[in-house]
Amino acid sequence: MSIALYYCALHFTFNQINTMSTPKAEKDLHLPLSRVKTIMKSSPDVEAVGPEPLYLVTKVTELFVTDLAKRAYKNSDSKFLEYKHIADVVQEDDTLEFLREIMPRKITVREFKELMAKKAARGDRSDDDSSDESSDESETSSDNQD
Repeated sequence: MSIALYYCALHFTFNQINTMSTPKAEKDLHLPLSRVKTIMKSSPDVEAVGPEPLYLVTKVTELFVTDLAKRAYKNSDSKFLEYKHIADVVQEDDTLEFLREIMPRKITVREFKELMAKKAARGDRSDDDSSDESSDESETSSDNQD
């Protein structure tokens, strides 16, 4: 599991975690403990997972997801929460940078074709973008030169 995920989750939920004493019953959780334990044990650095850390990570994950969903819903203009709302929050908040590769903004086929045409016009043949920001900056500078 990513250190950034732990940091970000703890950052959002510090006050709520401070009020927790000992692990509560599993009924207080919405995520299955067994699934979280499996994910935690998939890391080569983790050999065993005790009940207290398992409960804490599960609860922090739930609180993190809840906070992300609330922020995305607050920024949306509709009654429904969609992928694009969550992706927008991820792209705009620097503390969520670790999620940017797995939650990119969706673009249309037309936008993709335009990006590929610009890339081909520049003669850039690398399939690997170093970051979205650097490509955005280069597009902005090329647009300003036109």
